[in-house]
This record gives sequence, C-alpha cells and structure tokens, in this order.
Amino acid sequence: MQKGFEDGLKTSFVESFGESCRTAAEGSGAPADLAVTVCKCTADELIKKYGASELIGLSPAMAEPVMKSCAAKSGLPI
Repeated sequence: MQKGFEDGLKTSFVESFGESCRTAAEGSGAPADLAVTVCKCTADELIKKYGASELIGLSPAMAEPVMKSCAAKSGLPI
C-alpha cells in the first residue's frame, strides 16, 4: 500500500510541478519547447532524489540545484 501511495504521489508531483514550472518559465520569456524540456528533466530528477514526504514539502532551495543542472544540460547559461 505504501509503495502505491508513493508512486501515485510522484506521478501527481511530476504533472503539477511540470505544469507550474512551464507556466512560470514561459511567463518569464522562455521558449515553450525549452521550458518543457527543462521542467520535465527537473521533475524527473526530483522524484529520483526525494521521497514522497520530501516532495510534499519541497522548497525552492531543494529544487534550485536540480533545475540549474537540467538547464545546463539543455544548453542554457546558468
């Protein structure tokens, strides 16, 4: 049961984080295709790095290094 909850939460996290990340990135002038790539990378890396309880309380300080790494992988200057 716990594994199912964690998997469900991670799936939900990827969807909601991805949507809010893309909206913020595009609102700041990022091209849509680049926003999708960086946001998907970030969400995927965050769910690998953190468990469900950590994702629920995810802070910008926890997400920022992961996002910067994904941005760099996508060729963005950081």
